[in-house]
Amino acid sequence: MASLPLRPPARTSVVILTALVAALARPTPAAACGGMVFPEHEARVGGMSDQELAVVFGAEETVLVASARYEGVDAAEFAFVLPLASAPADVRDGNPALFLALDEYSAPRIAIYQNEDERMGLCGSSDKAGGGNSLGDPMGDGGDVMVIDRGETATYEYVVIGGDTGTAIADWLTDAGYPLPADYAAALGPYVANDWFFFAAKVKPAADSGVLAPIELHLPPAQPATFEVPLAIATHSMKPNAELRLTTYFIGGGPVLPENYAAQAVDDDELVALSETETNYAELEAAVLASDPEGAWVIDYSNPLYAGGLAEAYDQGTWAGRIDPETADRAWLEDFTARAGLDGLHLTRLRTALKPAQLRDLTLRAASGPPVDAVHGVEYDPDAGQGCQIDRTGRLPQLLLLVPVLAWIRRKPRRH
Repeated sequence: MASLPLRPPARTSVVILTALVAALARPTPAAACGGMVFPEHEARVGGMSDQELAVVFGAEETVLVASARYEGVDAAEFAFVLPLASAPADVRDGNPALFLALDEYSAPRIAIYQNEDERMGLCGSSDKAGGGNSLGDPMGDGGDVMVIDRGETATYEYVVIGGDTGTAIADWLTDAGYPLPADYAAALGPYVANDWFFFAAKVKPAADSGVLAPIELHLPPAQPATFEVPLAIATHSMKPNAELRLTTYFIGGGPVLPENYAAQAVDDDELVALSETETNYAELEAAVLASDPEGAWVIDYSNPLYAGGLAEAYDQGTWAGRIDPETADRAWLEDFTARAGLDGLHLTRLRTALKPAQLRDLTLRAASGPPVDAVHGVEYDPDAGQGCQIDRTGRLPQLLLLVPVLAWIRRKPRRH
């Protein structure tokens, strides 16, 4: 990193804004994801509202860490079902530190430069417990249901099963203490037809519902083109006509984009500063999300990760008050970064908000193209009569180092 000069350029200032659309703000609390099941499920007094997902495509395994948020439900009273193409070799509690650090590292931010001297004319150019593997069901005759694995983490009790029909899976899970509403049997049917497994978990009675952990699953190695994210089942956990907000982080040998959805970055050439603290970024992002009636994703970030980057982002968020170290474990984050082999891989952050009719299982593809940066720069000239567009001269990295003060519009603190 370049050393800091003694003085910044005369009367040039910058304001850093976190670019989060209000509609994508995260509710609380959090838990692992999938199709959620909760009390009074069929009445839909509550429902899933958000999912966060991180997938690491490693050479020896694929690691999936998943978390979800919901509204109007007691965290201690729900279960969830996650279809998987392969049975997990290991199941652990994750930690909120991963998603908090990834957010600090890759969430969009706007740098607004103010030229107060003169107009420029142009704006710049777990360890498992419980029974082992079995093909029978000690809780009943099972018939066409196979119990692949049972276990528990500090937060969850879980089971991995397979079966011949969605009805058999739903009935077995209901008898085993994972009560599924009637509509879930049909929802499970397509996964059964493709010989998928079902990971079902419920919160342990002693778990602290205020800090429910994400779930961390270790799966066989896969390439993005062979990996599918089961989003469709979430429609059975949502309030009618509600949106499901999704933030995904794909980490692998290169950029990863949706195969069966449109995806694009916000066009920096259209970015305009409306005032000293406001831009049109939210409108540009909303336009991307509305660009396809079948649903579309915003590419927030696409660049290589570097050693220690997530830990540094965690520290930055802690220093700024956006991360509470009492609910997020930095040591866990460093351990995960090392054992998942994140150094030198590529991070792609994608985000969307989808109605039930737009939700379908997400297929992926390896992609190529220019990098997408998290920091966007634009100059505001109060005398110009309109905002100026993004600085394309390459001076943004230097200015971010030169400014004496960075003013943050803080995100709401997130509880897990």
